[in-house]
Amino acid sequence: MSEDARIPITSSLSRDNRHVHVDPLVDAEVRWGNEIAEDWHITDSRLSHWGLTLARPFHVDEVRARFSFPSDVGLYVVGARRRREVPTMCLSDILGVARVTAPLPEDWPHGEGQVEL
Repeated sequence: MSEDARIPITSSLSRDNRHVHVDPLVDAEVRWGNEIAEDWHITDSRLSHWGLTLARPFHVDEVRARFSFPSDVGLYVVGARRRREVPTMCLSDILGVARVTAPLPEDWPHGEGQVEL
């Protein structure tokens, strides 16, 4: 798919639906065989932040090929911070208004930090 044909993911623009800008990506993940482990829910009511958890890792190569992202939306690997936590991958805007979290692929070779989209 050419870069011009990719689906644009925008910055959060809607006060009524804070995750509308990443819904196309979630829909694509489900079409590619992922499942929603925990649907959209408020993670911080004071700031109106929302979160969704996928059951399986992101399809990173497909996400890169299918979507284009603004500079304020990124994909990140976050390592475990407490004993019960496991490393995760999350797609989020800089303000954290909407965050999609997924397990880290078992064979992930790159460590923590931002993942190039």
